[in-house]
Amino acid sequence: MDMTEPNRRINEIMPILGYLAALVFFALGATFLLTIGKGWDRREMVDAIRQARLEAKAYSPRDMADNIRPAAAAGVFYPFSGDALSGEIDKLLSAAKPIKLQGVQAVLVPHAGYIYSGKVAAASFREVAGDFRRVFILAANHSGEANFSGVSLPPYSHYEIPGVQIPVANIVDDLLADPLFQEVPAAHTKYVIEVELPFLHILKGKAAHPDFTVIPMILGKMDNDAIARLAEILNGYADDKTLFVFSVDLSHFYTDSKARQLDSLTIQSILSRDSKTLSQTTADGPQVLLTMVQLAELQGWESTLLKYDNSGNVSGDRSNVVGYAAIAFHEPFTLSPGEKHELLKLARSTIEEYLEKGDFSETDSILLEKHSIMRIPRSVFVTLKKSGKLRGCIGDIVSPGPLHENIQLCAVRSAAKDYRFSPVTLEELEGLVISISVLEFPIQLQADNPLQYPSLLQPGKDGVIIVYKGKRSIYLPQVWEDIPNPVNFLSQLCLKQGSPANCWQDRQAILYRFGALEFGEEHK
Repeated sequence: MDMTEPNRRINEIMPILGYLAALVFFALGATFLLTIGKGWDRREMVDAIRQARLEAKAYSPRDMADNIRPAAAAGVFYPFSGDALSGEIDKLLSAAKPIKLQGVQAVLVPHAGYIYSGKVAAASFREVAGDFRRVFILAANHSGEANFSGVSLPPYSHYEIPGVQIPVANIVDDLLADPLFQEVPAAHTKYVIEVELPFLHILKGKAAHPDFTVIPMILGKMDNDAIARLAEILNGYADDKTLFVFSVDLSHFYTDSKARQLDSLTIQSILSRDSKTLSQTTADGPQVLLTMVQLAELQGWESTLLKYDNSGNVSGDRSNVVGYAAIAFHEPFTLSPGEKHELLKLARSTIEEYLEKGDFSETDSILLEKHSIMRIPRSVFVTLKKSGKLRGCIGDIVSPGPLHENIQLCAVRSAAKDYRFSPVTLEELEGLVISISVLEFPIQLQADNPLQYPSLLQPGKDGVIIVYKGKRSIYLPQVWEDIPNPVNFLSQLCLKQGSPANCWQDRQAILYRFGALEFGEEHK
């Protein structure tokens, strides 16, 4: 089917629709002002119209003659027909159990054939709301015919996938005025952008004429300054109608065990925003990953690992695999009062069952269906107090398991396996007060001089980890109540691990900070 003519007509009427939207906004605003008796403030009306026009332009398709990029990966990386492709995407998304993260604004996804990486990609896209209006898609150059520095933007008006054409955003032309950007057509011949488009199309309801635009970016050679500048530019476009998709595969062609080792380092570096280590990891787009974590830092997003896999699980060949990860970047994690109440009940009932039977049951599946956020991978500490005094406290700094499982494990360990205390008895359990700390992923502190570390901490908010000469110690954020001075805080944390009090000043020391969501039972 030739869709060139319909798309040309759509492009012609889009500016008209934008002006009509502005006029409607104007009329409604004037009516409102007149109704409430304030009259018509012409300056306010002009500003309102100008803002409406800017918003309409921000998400509009490119204003140019049709230049369609054909679907190059259809029938190879994904099904050839539109119906078969929609069915495949629906199947992948339905199989991915959502955590229902709030405010997902960016995702890391792989770009291999769907048979290998489709489940991993679906884990990320399943967390994305369908209200986006434009999507920045970033991938590294995979074309041997393109050799360039900076960022290449496409010469196209649309990207075709089976059954539909996705319009390119008009801000591509604005970006091309910046020397960081250029058009290198050969860089856009590969599949690394295209394979993400069917997921986006399905999320938006499979419209014959999509109501969102894309900004495909292929990143060439980039130094640290160029990466930082790109992150700043993207940060300027971030809003609640904009999605960022980072299309990257991890390690290539290692054994399964080696790939998992390398990919674990890459994932940990992403989650901890450790740019120095990330720049040395093995992936097919380190400059894309570095841009991603710097944008996350600018936006204040939290990150959550949703799924990891490699091609060996499909091919059966574990001697030569490619790694894939799904990571979402989102608003800070939180829990509702009801969810906190259920998790505290879970901790208490798990301890009680363990003390009675020596074991405990898995979390009720009905509870997890009702509160899917409990499946989020988060480390926890569970604290037990008796008459206001510590009775047990154990947790994990970095755990890959889901929140509900980690709470159960740490609750039992706090009650029965904290070496500082005798095991809790069933008789005293009723008199204990349980609290839970859900940890953010630790972020490495970066400083030119270790003496700057105290000034980088937020007393009362940051938990801190010090790793020094093979030893590790941790303070949760509530420790600030007892040690409010940052220098003393770090010194006591060094002493806790048996190191000199000034170990944090040694350049061999590595410091991490983390936030924690803390909640507990009422004091008894």
